Amino acid sequence: MASTDESSVQVVGTTRWLRLETITYKTEDGKEGKWDRAVRTTKSRNPEIPDAVCIKTVLKTDEGDMIVLVRQFRPPIGKYTIEIPAGLIDEGESIAEAALRELREECGYVGGVVTSVSPPLAMSPGLTDENVALVDVDLPKQPADAKQDLEGDEKGRGLEVVLVKKDEFKEELARLAEAGNCIMYGVWSMAL
Repeated sequence: MASTDESSVQVVGTTRWLRLETITYKTEDGKEGKWDRAVRTTKSRNPEIPDAVCIKTVLKTDEGDMIVLVRQFRPPIGKYTIEIPAGLIDEGESIAEAALRELREECGYVGGVVTSVSPPLAMSPGLTDENVALVDVDLPKQPADAKQDLEGDEKGRGLEVVLVKKDEFKEELARLAEAGNCIMYGVWSMAL
């Protein structure tokens, strides 16, 4: 069985948000291997709390159910992305509290109801140990433009809320990709 010996982790470099590590591990046939990974420096001390939340939000409107997405520029890939609202869980905060806070900060929506929370999910396990909880949130019926002003660090980041009709989701994602946006894989998989 393959395994990682956490005592043989070498720190290669650290920034405010990330740490690059080289791990020494054993393969299934007993050989030694090395692997580089990125680790969040903001990880909770509680291993049962994921690093972040990703919020799948349905907004009820007179035009029907809308999926709430966020368009933002992501420097690591040099493109605008289409994502679901997301963010880090603050120390001492529950998963549900983090989801509702991030939805308010990134999109300006309040009054959401958390309907389900996933177990911790890997985002990119070949690159990082980061994990997230997928949180389903329903927003009560309201006009699509009823959102509040953005809060916290989200002000001035160029976040754009994109509302997509639930019954036209896949077609709209294809149009957004054709327009040059990079669709986050988790968002695309929601349309399948």
